[in-house]
This record gives sequence, structure tokens and C-alpha cells, in this order.
Amino acid sequence: MRSRVLLVGVLLTFGTLGMPGHAGVVAAGSPPATEPPSTVPTSTLNDFIPEQRAISDCISAVPKPGCGSEAQSDWHTWLAFIALVGGLAFVGWRVVTGLRRQRTEPEPTEAPTR
Repeated sequence: MRSRVLLVGVLLTFGTLGMPGHAGVVAAGSPPATEPPSTVPTSTLNDFIPEQRAISDCISAVPKPGCGSEAQSDWHTWLAFIALVGGLAFVGWRVVTGLRRQRTEPEPTEAPTR
């Protein structure tokens, strides 16, 4: 039994990592002639940062009024909320039906064995 477990472990290890060796090594060459892309973003505008208030007023667990934006809520947010509430309702329904079924079904009685 232990040899099977060891064999499966070895097969999975070499199957995911590959056999050790130099097959995946690429020879070093000259660097590419093109310039690397710029790391500076083209736009630093963020829809979630308010333009009318200081940013230090809005970074908090309880932000002050006027720190929100229209971009924070759309139909995707409502869809996620509805899915969450629907999932909780389904779990609650399953718990209630399971408890009701448990109360109405009689306990199985077995004859005592000696």
C-alpha cells in the first residue's frame, strides 16, 4: 500500500513539475532591441476618488458624506447582492425543511438484541 502511495506521489510530482534536466533552459542571447513599455500609467484618474473633497477625509472605515461616487454602484453590485441574499435564503430554507422533516419522521426503533 505504501509503495502505491509513493508511486502516485512521484508520478504527480514529475507530471506537474516535469523531469529535471536542461530541456527548458534557453541559451542567453542579446537583449531585445525594442524599448520596454513605460511603467507610467497613461491616466491617473480614478472614478472612486472624489474630486470635491480632500482624499484624507475619505480614507476611513466610516467615510464622511460626499466621499462616494456614482461609479461605486451599478448593476453588477446589485446582481452580487441579489445572488448573496438568494444563497442565504436557500441555505435558510434547507435548514428549516431539514428541521421540520426531522421532527415529523418517527425515530427508528430497533428491537433490543441480547
